[in-house]
Amino acid sequence: MRFPWANVGLIVLVVAELVTGYLGLTHSNPEWIAAMHLHRIFGFAILALFVWKSRNILGSLKSGYNWRVAGREMVWSLILLVGLLTVLGLGLAWSHFGRYYWLGFSGTTIHMNLAWMLIPLLLWHSLRHRISFQRRYLADRRNLLRAAGLGLAGLLLWRTAELAGILSGGPGAQRRYSGSYLEDGPDFPVTMWLNDKVPHVDAEGWRLTVDGHVEQPFELDFAEFQQWRHGVTATLDCTGGWHTTRQWEGVPVSELLARAVPKPGAASITIRSRTGYFRRYSLGESERAVLAGWVDGAPLSAGHGFPARMVEPHKRGYDWVKWVDSITVNDTGKWWQPPLPLT
Repeated sequence: MRFPWANVGLIVLVVAELVTGYLGLTHSNPEWIAAMHLHRIFGFAILALFVWKSRNILGSLKSGYNWRVAGREMVWSLILLVGLLTVLGLGLAWSHFGRYYWLGFSGTTIHMNLAWMLIPLLLWHSLRHRISFQRRYLADRRNLLRAAGLGLAGLLLWRTAELAGILSGGPGAQRRYSGSYLEDGPDFPVTMWLNDKVPHVDAEGWRLTVDGHVEQPFELDFAEFQQWRHGVTATLDCTGGWHTTRQWEGVPVSELLARAVPKPGAASITIRSRTGYFRRYSLGESERAVLAGWVDGAPLSAGHGFPARMVEPHKRGYDWVKWVDSITVNDTGKWWQPPLPLT
């Protein structure tokens, strides 16, 4: 074999898995369904690659010469191999056998975080095999055929697994395209991102401040906030692996911004929680958003964000900021924030 094509295929597929997984993690609208389908296809393609390369892998591990000459590199390669197989196994188990939890964390959460932890090892592996990325190797027709074969294998394995789940009536057939499972009871889980805690918010003392790059900053008290009951049906899709579709009521964020009159150059808003947690929305996204105080006709509970939380149908749960007490209009874009919350 002219070069270790399987190593290049592994690197490309894992990078594609990380990219499509990130897109699925950060979007909750069907427009991004293709990203999650590709994520699953690439995962099955990696499994096919491991089967294809299993003889070489086992031969390398059994070689005493390899362990004597490059023992440390062999250990790290073995850790990467075990890590990748574990990540794939966790994802397959969640998708096809239903929800499971360990130490209070859902299987999908463990799957995602372990995948991020493997990135340094993947970078090291890529640098170690960087000679394989030379153009003359990548343009080799046989390797293009191998890549096409892996893609086809991934597609067929994915469709076979999906069909088997549907025909057997397994729990995986009921999941949303994002991988989340339905919560359709009278209530739904109370979750926080990282270190947030449920604060005590006194309704009488609560104020919503709308300021920043605006002509007319103002404050809204709880009594005035309650006068709005604009309704929207939206799906809260939590990255912890569950989703629920509810009727939310409150004030459209567009009406709050219209009252504040954004100045020319306004580009985004920052929604901040009583806890200090915040997320940015573009002005286009804010057109869809509602600052909700009610869910299914009842006031929000403390755990669900009383007195007010953001609702944006196209965003994942971590962007639905709870216990909102300020909205700031910015003259910079929404990208001036971490892609995922850090606190």
